[in-house]
Amino acid sequence: MMANQTDPYSFAAGRLPTETRQAIRAFWSHFQDHADALDQCFRSNMTDMTTDPTDVMGALAAVSPDLMWEFGPSDRGHALTITAEWKDANRPLARAVCMMAPNLPRWRLYEVRSVEADNIDAAEYFAARFREPLVLTGIDTAVGRTGRIDLVAHGPAKADTLEDHAIKIATSILGEEVERDWLGFVDAARTPKAGLLGRLRGQRPVPLDAIAFADSFRAAIALAKSKMPTTPYSAMSLKDRGMVLVKPSKMPADHPRSDLLFFVTTSSPYAEAVLLGGRFSSRCYSLHDEWFLYLRIPRSADAPFDDVQDRYDIEERLHDALSKDGLGGMVAAGHGREAVYIDVAVTDVALGIERIAGAIQGEVYAEGATLHFLDEGVQDLVLPAAPELVTLN
Repeated sequence: MMANQTDPYSFAAGRLPTETRQAIRAFWSHFQDHADALDQCFRSNMTDMTTDPTDVMGALAAVSPDLMWEFGPSDRGHALTITAEWKDANRPLARAVCMMAPNLPRWRLYEVRSVEADNIDAAEYFAARFREPLVLTGIDTAVGRTGRIDLVAHGPAKADTLEDHAIKIATSILGEEVERDWLGFVDAARTPKAGLLGRLRGQRPVPLDAIAFADSFRAAIALAKSKMPTTPYSAMSLKDRGMVLVKPSKMPADHPRSDLLFFVTTSSPYAEAVLLGGRFSSRCYSLHDEWFLYLRIPRSADAPFDDVQDRYDIEERLHDALSKDGLGGMVAAGHGREAVYIDVAVTDVALGIERIAGAIQGEVYAEGATLHFLDEGVQDLVLPAAPELVTLN
């Protein structure tokens, strides 16, 4: 992503309440007051403890008690990771904290934990971080229906324990960014414990091979990427592209598009991801730094959309507005009992929202239309799409 482009998390971070931003500024002021002492503490290998790092970071609880933090080394001296960890709803908040940091010459800031080491001892690391023994003996990987990487965890334990350990070890070995973007459904296949004779012979389960698991997961990502469109959506003609028609048989009542009657798209994995409603990451469906969102237009007496051509006309208008300089394009669309839906991809979220608003300006359906994000952690951010109601930061 180019430095001047916004992704969904930067966009959402810019819309946080004033009191939250004030709390972030107060935290950084507190941190800056202790930055030199922390530097000395870490350079002395924790022998100079005039400042306790835990006390310094305790001030972050005023921003959110759910944000996690971690110190480490970096090429500038020290690293500080402030992360939402598994609480996806806090990802815009973690982004805002990092974006609002002051200039700290000896520090690098991160919002995700990176890979610990290629030769990590999975059992030792897991026990140290999560305070319980690792029970996994193996993890199978496969590209799932939604384009994410599904896992089957093996070991002599209950299914829920195996699944929990698989998720935790995945983020530890692969890094939080890979886990967030690519980890799909996790199942378990319990292997029986050794019998009495086996125990007498000293037979123990073979521990998980962390390197083999990481290699398998990365190979599955490469396979998933090989199936993605090689052309950005801005360069795809609406007339020439092949479309897949999906007719949902029964949508869950709590699905954001529970009224869908049919859905068309160029990508089957994308359709599966939208319709199944699991964790969504734009990285699973684009090789071109595109982010996905959708326009919801209620069907009404003034805009009934009884003729599908009425929706086609809006698709063409949106595609023309987004594609003229490579910003993005139309991806998918659907008709529902209550509304019509049009999915688009954009490389710059803020500019894309502005273009969408401009494209439907003055139309009878515009006032009731809303824009929705698909990526995990920003799905609750709903914007009015009518130009006079959209406020960009």
